[in-house]
Amino acid sequence: MSEELIIREAIPDDAQKLIDFLKQASRESSFIEHESLDGVTVEDEQFSLDQIYNSPQDELMIAILGDAIIGFTRLETVDEYTSELGIVVEQALWNQGVGSYLMEDILAFAKESPISKVVLEVYKKNLAAIHLYEKHGFTTRSKKSKTLIMEKMV
Repeated sequence: MSEELIIREAIPDDAQKLIDFLKQASRESSFIEHESLDGVTVEDEQFSLDQIYNSPQDELMIAILGDAIIGFTRLETVDEYTSELGIVVEQALWNQGVGSYLMEDILAFAKESPISKVVLEVYKKNLAAIHLYEKHGFTTRSKKSKTLIMEKMV
Protein backbone atom coordinates (compact mmCIF):
# COMPACT_ATOMS: atom_id res chain seq x y z
CA MET A 1 0.00 0.00 0.00
CA SER A 2 1.76 3.13 -1.16
CA GLU A 3 -1.11 5.46 -0.26
CA GLU A 4 -1.91 6.45 3.31
CA LEU A 5 -4.50 4.31 5.07
CA ILE A 6 -7.04 6.35 7.03
CA ILE A 7 -9.29 4.84 9.69
CA ARG A 8 -12.12 7.10 10.84
CA GLU A 9 -15.68 7.14 12.04
CA ALA A 10 -18.23 6.92 9.24
CA ILE A 11 -20.46 9.94 8.65
CA PRO A 12 -23.68 10.31 6.63
CA ASP A 13 -21.74 11.68 3.63
CA ASP A 14 -20.07 8.23 3.33
CA ALA A 15 -23.38 6.53 2.52
CA GLN A 16 -22.96 5.99 -1.23
CA LYS A 17 -19.36 4.81 -0.99
CA LEU A 18 -20.28 2.46 1.86
CA ILE A 19 -23.16 0.94 -0.11
CA ASP A 20 -20.84 0.47 -3.11
CA PHE A 21 -18.18 -1.14 -0.91
CA LEU A 22 -20.66 -3.53 0.71
CA LYS A 23 -22.00 -4.63 -2.67
CA GLN A 24 -18.45 -5.27 -3.91
CA ALA A 25 -17.40 -7.09 -0.73
CA SER A 26 -20.46 -9.35 -0.80
CA ARG A 27 -19.52 -10.45 -4.32
CA GLU A 28 -15.93 -11.21 -3.25
CA SER A 29 -16.51 -13.39 -0.21
CA SER A 30 -18.83 -16.19 0.80
CA PHE A 31 -18.17 -15.27 4.46
CA ILE A 32 -20.36 -12.15 4.33
CA GLU A 33 -24.01 -12.41 5.23
CA HIS A 34 -26.25 -9.38 5.26
CA GLU A 35 -29.66 -8.34 4.15
CA SER A 36 -29.93 -7.46 0.47
CA LEU A 37 -28.70 -3.99 -0.37
CA ASP A 38 -30.89 -3.74 -3.46
CA GLY A 39 -33.60 -1.73 -1.72
CA VAL A 40 -31.26 0.44 0.35
CA THR A 41 -31.25 4.06 -0.78
CA VAL A 42 -28.50 6.57 -0.12
CA GLU A 43 -30.98 8.44 2.08
CA ASP A 44 -31.66 5.28 4.11
CA GLU A 45 -27.94 4.74 4.61
CA GLN A 46 -27.37 8.40 5.51
CA PHE A 47 -30.08 8.15 8.18
CA SER A 48 -28.55 4.93 9.53
CA LEU A 49 -25.04 6.41 9.63
CA ASP A 50 -26.37 9.49 11.44
CA GLN A 51 -28.04 7.27 14.07
CA ILE A 52 -24.82 5.28 14.55
CA TYR A 53 -22.69 8.43 14.68
CA ASN A 54 -24.83 9.86 17.49
CA SER A 55 -25.04 6.65 19.52
CA PRO A 56 -22.94 6.18 22.68
CA GLN A 57 -22.71 2.42 22.08
CA ASP A 58 -22.98 1.81 18.33
CA GLU A 59 -20.08 2.63 16.03
CA LEU A 60 -19.08 2.21 12.41
CA MET A 61 -15.50 2.90 11.36
CA ILE A 62 -14.23 2.85 7.81
CA ALA A 63 -10.81 2.24 6.29
CA ILE A 64 -10.06 4.53 3.36
CA LEU A 65 -7.25 4.21 0.83
CA GLY A 66 -7.10 7.04 -1.69
CA ASP A 67 -10.74 8.04 -1.88
CA ALA A 68 -12.19 4.50 -1.70
CA ILE A 69 -13.57 2.64 1.28
CA ILE A 70 -11.61 -0.61 1.54
CA GLY A 71 -12.94 -1.88 4.86
CA PHE A 72 -15.22 -1.23 7.76
CA THR A 73 -16.01 -2.43 11.24
CA ARG A 74 -19.24 -2.08 13.12
CA LEU A 75 -20.42 -2.39 16.70
CA GLU A 76 -24.17 -2.86 17.03
CA THR A 77 -26.07 -2.87 20.32
CA VAL A 78 -27.22 -6.27 21.58
CA ASP A 79 -28.19 -5.11 25.07
CA GLU A 80 -27.19 -2.40 27.54
CA TYR A 81 -23.62 -3.66 27.95
CA THR A 82 -23.05 -5.89 24.91
CA SER A 83 -22.41 -5.07 21.27
CA GLU A 84 -21.94 -7.34 18.27
CA LEU A 85 -18.90 -6.80 16.07
CA GLY A 86 -18.70 -7.13 12.32
CA ILE A 87 -15.68 -6.44 10.14
CA VAL A 88 -15.15 -6.56 6.38
CA VAL A 89 -12.00 -5.81 4.34
CA GLU A 90 -11.67 -5.73 0.56
CA GLN A 91 -10.41 -9.15 -0.46
CA ALA A 92 -7.41 -7.79 -2.41
CA LEU A 93 -6.14 -6.27 0.85
CA TRP A 94 -6.56 -9.29 3.14
CA ASN A 95 -3.50 -10.10 5.28
CA GLN A 96 -2.06 -6.61 4.94
CA GLY A 97 -2.97 -5.28 8.40
CA VAL A 98 -6.16 -3.40 7.51
CA GLY A 99 -8.29 -5.68 9.69
CA SER A 100 -5.94 -5.23 12.64
CA TYR A 101 -6.04 -1.43 12.36
CA LEU A 102 -9.83 -1.50 12.21
CA MET A 103 -10.00 -3.90 15.16
CA GLU A 104 -7.69 -1.78 17.31
CA ASP A 105 -9.74 1.37 16.70
CA ILE A 106 -13.15 -0.25 17.27
CA LEU A 107 -11.96 -1.91 20.50
CA ALA A 108 -10.56 1.44 21.69
CA PHE A 109 -14.02 2.92 21.09
CA ALA A 110 -15.63 0.02 23.01
CA LYS A 111 -13.36 0.60 26.03
CA GLU A 112 -14.50 4.24 26.22
CA SER A 113 -18.20 3.38 25.82
CA PRO A 114 -20.74 1.75 28.17
CA ILE A 115 -19.95 -1.60 26.49
CA SER A 116 -18.39 -4.29 28.67
CA LYS A 117 -18.55 -7.20 26.20
CA VAL A 118 -18.15 -7.55 22.43
CA VAL A 119 -19.49 -10.69 20.70
CA LEU A 120 -19.28 -11.96 17.13
CA GLU A 121 -20.11 -14.94 14.98
CA VAL A 122 -17.60 -16.25 12.46
CA TYR A 123 -17.57 -19.14 10.00
CA LYS A 124 -15.31 -21.98 11.15
CA LYS A 125 -13.74 -22.05 7.66
CA ASN A 126 -12.74 -18.37 7.90
CA LEU A 127 -9.38 -19.10 9.50
CA ALA A 128 -7.91 -15.65 8.77
CA ALA A 129 -10.76 -13.94 10.61
CA ILE A 130 -10.54 -16.36 13.55
CA HIS A 131 -6.81 -15.65 13.78
CA LEU A 132 -7.51 -11.88 13.77
CA TYR A 133 -10.08 -12.20 16.54
CA GLU A 134 -7.88 -14.43 18.70
CA LYS A 135 -4.94 -12.06 18.17
CA HIS A 136 -7.11 -9.30 19.66
CA GLY A 137 -8.21 -11.31 22.68
CA PHE A 138 -11.46 -12.94 21.56
CA THR A 139 -12.18 -16.43 22.85
CA THR A 140 -14.68 -19.02 21.65
CA ARG A 141 -17.82 -19.05 23.80
CA SER A 142 -19.76 -21.67 21.83
CA LYS A 143 -19.86 -23.58 18.56
CA LYS A 144 -22.62 -24.07 16.03
CA SER A 145 -22.52 -26.41 13.04
CA LYS A 146 -20.84 -23.88 10.72
CA THR A 147 -19.86 -21.01 13.01
CA LEU A 148 -18.15 -20.03 16.25
CA ILE A 149 -19.55 -17.53 18.73
CA MET A 150 -16.63 -15.54 20.11
CA GLU A 151 -16.46 -12.83 22.77
CA LYS A 152 -14.14 -10.38 24.47
CA MET A 153 -14.56 -8.39 27.65
CA VAL A 154 -13.52 -4.76 27.21
